[in-house]
Amino acid sequence: METIRDAVKRGIRLIDTARAYTRPGEESTAEALVARALRGASGPDALVATKGGHWREGDQFPVDGRPATLRAHCEASLRILDRDQIDLFYLHHVDPRVPLEESVAALSEMRRAGLIRHVGLSNVTVDQLDRASRVAKISAVQNRLSLGHPDGVEIAWDCARRGVVFMAYSPLGGAGAKPPQTVSGIAARIGVSTAQVQLAWLRVAAPGVVPIIGATRSATVLDSVRASELELSRADLAELARSVHHAKPLTE
Repeated sequence: METIRDAVKRGIRLIDTARAYTRPGEESTAEALVARALRGASGPDALVATKGGHWREGDQFPVDGRPATLRAHCEASLRILDRDQIDLFYLHHVDPRVPLEESVAALSEMRRAGLIRHVGLSNVTVDQLDRASRVAKISAVQNRLSLGHPDGVEIAWDCARRGVVFMAYSPLGGAGAKPPQTVSGIAARIGVSTAQVQLAWLRVAAPGVVPIIGATRSATVLDSVRASELELSRADLAELARSVHHAKPLTE
């Protein structure tokens, strides 16, 4: 909880969670932890994003994009987070058994009812974003994107053209991932952490990318904040570009 409170104190305005983010054996859900942390946080009010249609049952992660399920998940999240309205509510995964348009229409109806402020999609393709955008205004997309997994650059650029916020999850490669060798070399040369180099790369990988940092320590929060001030040189960016295969160039 202290990490969340420290993040808010340092100016972090977005707290991202989901009903699926609970570890086996934990009595308290991730959403409940966020709610307790924010009740004791000082600083400006944080925007809270959560997700529906996907959850944890033991070692299983069911997906259910039916409108009734999404509505039930939203209402449960409102109670757990102790909020009158969820700032950003995502369809966590597209359900292959349910037409995407039906799932998105349900989120749009929840927005009209005032339960959520913005509609988001997670783990989607450009084609799925196209289909969803015909049904409702999509405010944000959250997909995986990092130097080690650069395929998300294509949809990040597509979101930039649409005016949709792109949020990159696992921006450092995911739990246990080691930074690419090129990153380690640049970090050592300029005297910063490997995380800062990877986050600085995200800022130029596509316009307006917002990294979702899975911080568990306040020191990680501080290091991530410092990354916002790091400007990589053209030579550094060229070296990083040679180390990965981009779906899109770094500039257009």
